[in-house]
Amino acid sequence: MARCGISRGRVSPTQRCALLLIGMLLAAGSGFSHLLFAAGLPAATITLLSSAEVQGADIALGDIAQIEYHLEDPDGKPKQDLAGVYLGRAPLPGASRKITAATVEMRLRQAGIHPSTVAIIPPTEGAVVVTTATQTVDPDMLTGAVREHLLEKLGGSFQIGVQAAGGLPLVVPAGQLELRVESVPPGYGTYQLGVRVYVDGHWYRTVQARVQLQPLQPAGVSLAGGEAEGGFIGQDQTGQSAAGEPAAHHVENGTVREMLVKAGEPVVIEVVSGGIRVEALGRARQSGSLGDMIRVENVDSRKIIYARVVAAGVVRLDLSSGD
Repeated sequence: MARCGISRGRVSPTQRCALLLIGMLLAAGSGFSHLLFAAGLPAATITLLSSAEVQGADIALGDIAQIEYHLEDPDGKPKQDLAGVYLGRAPLPGASRKITAATVEMRLRQAGIHPSTVAIIPPTEGAVVVTTATQTVDPDMLTGAVREHLLEKLGGSFQIGVQAAGGLPLVVPAGQLELRVESVPPGYGTYQLGVRVYVDGHWYRTVQARVQLQPLQPAGVSLAGGEAEGGFIGQDQTGQSAAGEPAAHHVENGTVREMLVKAGEPVVIEVVSGGIRVEALGRARQSGSLGDMIRVENVDSRKIIYARVVAAGVVRLDLSSGD
């Protein structure tokens, strides 16, 4: 039986056989050694960045790492796209979040990828510091979105006043921004509307807008000989609305004035004292135009008060001014 060799010095027969085998493999050519190298090569090398700024509400592996693929399909594409692996929610604007190699390994397992098939190189700092790209929702954007929504739903039948009711400017993640108005006011009056802020289809926060709907004002209307020389916006020359209902106005000193409050209709009573303002529900006992003092009944207390007409369906009792 052939033997690999005789032990000389400190080299055992087993070690001598191993050395001979390695020499034979190397002599066989570079092709075989390439196969040995490929057998231990990872599918991809994932080099984590020291910091990253992400867009939108989610963090993906491609946002925080450079990915180099080593094994590809015959068409040249990687066997599995690692860039889209979900790593978690993006931090809130102004905050940050740290992603470690251990977090990446856990998320790879959840995606069905064993971490041993890839090489993960962490940053020298030990973790990726992730921040969120941002954009700002300002009052003009809010009022514009609300006004456009109301014009679409209500047409040109009202005068529309819109104000942001606080919470703005609002900093939100960068992405596709959408402002959704939750409801449509039923008629004349002052209302608080919720506006939902969405980024890339995800709800982020709800802000408030104050909306005031009033009847359309006269467009330079005056009377000569008891007849109007002009008409109301949205009304025909007979003084009727497009629906054929009588126009709510009266003549005072030759000028047509809108009746913003009608006797018997519900109204909002604004009670103001300095910087304090409260609202109550009332019922008008008299009709009135803008600025008129009329009698109003408080629905809860049944008391009759005098309040000034300030908008359609709204009267104000200013305790600080003595109204």
